[in-house]
Amino acid sequence: MKKEEQIRMLLHPEKYTDEQLDQMLDEVNIPVPEANREWMRFEKKRSGFPILKIAASIISVLMLSGIAYATIAHFIETDEKPKTAITESKPDVDKVEKTYGMEVPPTKKAPVEFNNVELQQIMKYVSDNYNVKVEFKNNDARTIRFYLQWEADNTLQEIIDKINHFEKVRLTLNEETITIE
Repeated sequence: MKKEEQIRMLLHPEKYTDEQLDQMLDEVNIPVPEANREWMRFEKKRSGFPILKIAASIISVLMLSGIAYATIAHFIETDEKPKTAITESKPDVDKVEKTYGMEVPPTKKAPVEFNNVELQQIMKYVSDNYNVKVEFKNNDARTIRFYLQWEADNTLQEIIDKINHFEKVRLTLNEETITIE
């Protein structure tokens, strides 16, 4: 039987009878490999390149060391920067006056910035700096986190107005008390 006919039989077996298919399979000669000889050949190929195994091991160790170093450096860097921060920077006027022997004109204060800080902490800062009392009627509002920035010379009412822009809280100022609802 020709190869073309065998291929047609394999592609469309429904067109042929079982006897024709059996005849084709009987004519196909499939060599059976000798297991021991093939196993020896496989082992010879596998063990032929120990230098590549050594190189792969060295590269793996170097790569893992680099990843470990990068991870440690990342965590050291992020530990130095707090996740919640209140920053207020002031120029060192005394140092400038002593170093250059001249009087430094008053400068505008740097803005006060709260980055991912709970309202409770923000209100403590406001209370301490503006000499007011803070009263929470809504205890859930204590843990709401904000990113908030205002100029250091803003009035207390301006700060309250800024916080009131957020929908989750409502602040009111009555005499010397800020009420949070």
